[in-house]
Amino acid sequence: MSATLRVQDFTSERLFPSPPPVIEVPTRQFPVTVYFAKKTEITDYIGAAYKKVLAIHKRLPPGGILVFVTGQREVEDLCRKLRKASKEFVMKKVKGSAESNGTAVPETNPVEGVNINEINEAFDNTGNSAIQPTDRFSSYDEEEIDVDENDSDFSYDSEYESELEFNDDDNVEQSENQSNIVNVLRQEGGLASLKAAFEKLSGKALSSTSNEEQTPVNTEGGSDQPKVFRESRAIEKSSPSPGALFVLPLYAMLPAAAQLRVFEDVKDGQRLVVVATNVAETSLTIPGIKYVVDTGREKVKNYNSSNGMETYDIQWISKASAAQRAGRAGRTGPGHCYRLYSSAAFNNECPEYSPAEVEKVPVHGVVLLLKSIHFKDVKKFPFPTSLKKDSLLEAENCLKALEALDKNDELTLLGKAMALYPLSPRHSRMLLTVIKSTSHGHKCNPSLLLSYAVAAAAALSLSNPFIMQYEGNESGRDSEMCEKSGMGDTEKDTDKKEKSRRKKLKETTKQAREKFRVVTSDALTAAYALQCFERSQKKVEFCDGNALHFKTMEEMSKLRQQLLKLVFYHSSKAGFEEYSWIHGTLEDAEHAWRVSSEKYPLSVVEERLVCQAICAGWADRVAKRIIASFRASDGEKRSSAVRYQSCVVKDTVFLHRLSSVSIVAPEFLVYNELLETKRPDKDGVTSSTRAYMHGVTSVEPAWLVEHAKSNCDLSRSVMDPRPFYDVQTNEVKEWVVPIFGRFDWELPMHPLPIDKDKNYDHWVKVFAYTFLEGQVCPCLRSVRKYMSASPETILKNEALGQKRVGNLLSKLRRRRIDSAAMLRTVWEENPKELFSEILDWFQQSFHNHFEELWLQMLTEVLQETQEHPRKTSTKKKKSKVISKSH
Repeated sequence: MSATLRVQDFTSERLFPSPPPVIEVPTRQFPVTVYFAKKTEITDYIGAAYKKVLAIHKRLPPGGILVFVTGQREVEDLCRKLRKASKEFVMKKVKGSAESNGTAVPETNPVEGVNINEINEAFDNTGNSAIQPTDRFSSYDEEEIDVDENDSDFSYDSEYESELEFNDDDNVEQSENQSNIVNVLRQEGGLASLKAAFEKLSGKALSSTSNEEQTPVNTEGGSDQPKVFRESRAIEKSSPSPGALFVLPLYAMLPAAAQLRVFEDVKDGQRLVVVATNVAETSLTIPGIKYVVDTGREKVKNYNSSNGMETYDIQWISKASAAQRAGRAGRTGPGHCYRLYSSAAFNNECPEYSPAEVEKVPVHGVVLLLKSIHFKDVKKFPFPTSLKKDSLLEAENCLKALEALDKNDELTLLGKAMALYPLSPRHSRMLLTVIKSTSHGHKCNPSLLLSYAVAAAAALSLSNPFIMQYEGNESGRDSEMCEKSGMGDTEKDTDKKEKSRRKKLKETTKQAREKFRVVTSDALTAAYALQCFERSQKKVEFCDGNALHFKTMEEMSKLRQQLLKLVFYHSSKAGFEEYSWIHGTLEDAEHAWRVSSEKYPLSVVEERLVCQAICAGWADRVAKRIIASFRASDGEKRSSAVRYQSCVVKDTVFLHRLSSVSIVAPEFLVYNELLETKRPDKDGVTSSTRAYMHGVTSVEPAWLVEHAKSNCDLSRSVMDPRPFYDVQTNEVKEWVVPIFGRFDWELPMHPLPIDKDKNYDHWVKVFAYTFLEGQVCPCLRSVRKYMSASPETILKNEALGQKRVGNLLSKLRRRRIDSAAMLRTVWEENPKELFSEILDWFQQSFHNHFEELWLQMLTEVLQETQEHPRKTSTKKKKSKVISKSH
């Protein structure tokens, strides 16, 4: 179900051999007359909307006005301008009432010497008001468009070019008494001449006007315009100064209490004006709306699958959306829709339908889901809306970077576990990495670690909860204060209050960011703010005092609880024990999260584990610092926008100065999204684009090698430092110089396990070298000076012909002694194994002491079993081996 659904996508032959029947249920109950502008305002459409609202308020009958703009900033700016105009209306009305209290006081215009009563008499032609509009309505260019009512439920009642006529050069914020008519009255004898002209022309007016004017026809076949004119003439005669405007904003991030104000009753003498984004297009019906002002634009978040960059673009709405907006005026009664663009722009610029949502977002989760149900070739899946090949290819590459797909495009065990979660693959990869990391024996509070990881995942799923500096929370309060006081503030006082409010909000925002700042991650900053939010008793007041979006924080809290339940639910699934949570219950995690703490509770180890998990989830969105510049501001050093090079974008990207990570500007980081924004140049007219990273987390180069192997070239191995055997992991490792990404970033040297199957001989050589060096048996370090040759000799190819080297390597390969664990197993069976091969590495003078050294070697190797206990007692094994050696 959708108000702007493209039905053809769901009835095509790709889905059905024969198209199924379609049932349409119309919802609009009252006719709406649609007007197009003569000219399309390309840039200042907000100014055009402002003028149109004031024109409707001054000249048309009562009824609410709904204005559609593109975003929150435009909503607040237009609301501010309309409230200012409303204050001027109230001031003039109050002033006019005060001057007319006494019968001796004539109703005069602010321009000295002009009597408003004489003007009214001059324009009062009795009997003509029903058919003769004033000059403000004297020019309609109509173009009625034929519409087949059976085409779709988006059909319009009528469409034609029309305007509420008013002089665009006039200042609409001033009184009508300062119009061109007043300029005529200022001239000597002007009023008398004008009255004489009206008397002379009064007889001709009736016969000429009806033939010259055209009227729009509504769907009922009747004429709406004469009724509108009659009502507007009555308003102008009874109320020469318009009343107050009750201006309310409406957008998605507005608090729920402020959104509900659009349903409140409007007081007598006021007109409701709702300035909204497209959230009011289909989501709700506002009672009393009679007029819709449509700018024809919307702000859309587009995703570029080639580089992962997202942009907020202001573009033309679709014809289906335009019809939906017009329908808002006909929900509770007949209405009118004024489109601030021409019919030519409507036909040429507006597409029939808006792009489907699946075309504007990453499809990683869709591809992962299809792979999990064994649909291998995703390109052949019959999507109702065909997806671009680039989007599907980018999704598969992302899943490979997240290690959900192998080289054959088959799901790995990790990918199957990720598919269990109804989340973005990035977020599920992050959570599973944290779960797996707790099995490595890190010293941490596992319940608190999981709770913070889940909170960080919830934070990365939603928008930034911190209020930006330009945002306001006026919500019509200025209009109420204006009405109660009977007059408004002066423009100077209003500007002063606005500057004071913005300054206070800026300071509150700065303090809140510092209060919750975690310098390693924006996600952890939001998670810490969420923890404090959930602990607070008065959550609304907490958000107001810390410049946080209440709706975002509330949604983040609910999402955190859902994700935590999912972790414990899927931990019981068979076959995924490696990715199952085994450190306590759901109640333990909630208790660790709810425990009060005045300070940020995570330890350094826990914080690093969460950041490492974020690195795993966003391993393909890495950036490297290019320049870290600083500037002095307010007597202190503050980081400016730091330049970075992203691994997927050619152009330079920037770290936003409001990011929690900006004060440290790490060399490497991962980001949640890359958003391209426009910023004005020095001339204030032109603008340039910059790509800013959001949801940033600092990472270490070693994490990239571990979690982003698909983007790493690990072929550059080095012999200095030497390869070594890692006793803790029982792996032979060599040092490599990783080369990361398309721009060949050289990372610090990293120890990498040697492929045992492909390079077994090299593996055995390194283990033998490590053994002789004393890394397996530390006692060998103290007797190295008695060796006949250096242990490094075994790594040289030319030394393979030496007897001692050949015998040792041959024995190790034959018995598969390639780790401390295998050596321990062999010595448990035969404590004299390798005795002669190792004895050959020592000088003849040391052979008398080798028996004592051998016992010490056996003791050190078998002591390792105490850390890895087996079924048999370690002490019994140890005594048994020593007795055999004797």
